[in-house]
Amino acid sequence: MSSEHIKIISYNMGFAAGPIQHTLADYHPRSFFIKNLDCMIAMIKSQRAEIVLLQEVDLNSKRSWYLNQLDYIMKGLGWKYAAPVVDWNMYFPLRKEHKIKKATVIISKYPIVSNYYTQTSAKSNFENWMLNIFYYPLLWKSTMQKVGIDLGGRIIDIYNVHLCVWSRSARVAQTNFLVNWIKSQGAGHEFIIGGDFNFQAYIRGTPVPEVDMQQEPFMNTLWDNLDGIEEIRSTQNSSIADIHYNYTFPERKHRYDFIFYSNGLHLDKSKIIEGIPSSDHLPVSGNFYLEF
Repeated sequence: MSSEHIKIISYNMGFAAGPIQHTLADYHPRSFFIKNLDCMIAMIKSQRAEIVLLQEVDLNSKRSWYLNQLDYIMKGLGWKYAAPVVDWNMYFPLRKEHKIKKATVIISKYPIVSNYYTQTSAKSNFENWMLNIFYYPLLWKSTMQKVGIDLGGRIIDIYNVHLCVWSRSARVAQTNFLVNWIKSQGAGHEFIIGGDFNFQAYIRGTPVPEVDMQQEPFMNTLWDNLDGIEEIRSTQNSSIADIHYNYTFPERKHRYDFIFYSNGLHLDKSKIIEGIPSSDHLPVSGNFYLEF
């Protein structure tokens, strides 16, 4: 019996806008974004990653100098395979953001043989109801993406998710959909689920989700319904404090980013990668081997 080793990174790169984001369009010079993208590329190389799940990748946005960040990353890495899903393509005529086009993306050293996705709209929950009315038609969509990757003739399914930031109920519905998607279409394939789950997250100007913070993690739905599933830094019995101990959002010391994996994959080691100033999130990584 042989085995294939793969290293996965999941990273909400926050369009390379740095460790603190006050608005969707904080001003930075073009050199600032280039420096952050170069830092991210160097991190991927130093970690020897082979598959990277990315969220919030700008493709053509005024806020990041209309740079196609995906093209820049792929050229910097020298990789061939990418599967983008555009989840926000909007022009704001009366705001300084103006043009925003961003995507959820999987990039890979290995061939990508399929790319399916679903997107969900949600309602904002600002305390000011006028803001809710204004923002609703302008909101980005939450993406769940399923990519098939060919590991030497064996297909592994990679699910890249960026769940709703606005409410727990939306995240619960999306996670239930994800479970049913894996059960109905993932038969016979090992899988990894990674991305930004926005666990107990909230946006500046919205109420702190006190009720959410008192309930069990909504990700327990995955453990309850997918036999043998594991997560790289937590278990179904982990307390909220234990989960957030491995924080990936330094500003609040909360964990938003996770990597789950099916029972045919074996975890060698995992890591929260610190010291990366490219985004307000930290990357998470898992080193796995898959037996043939």
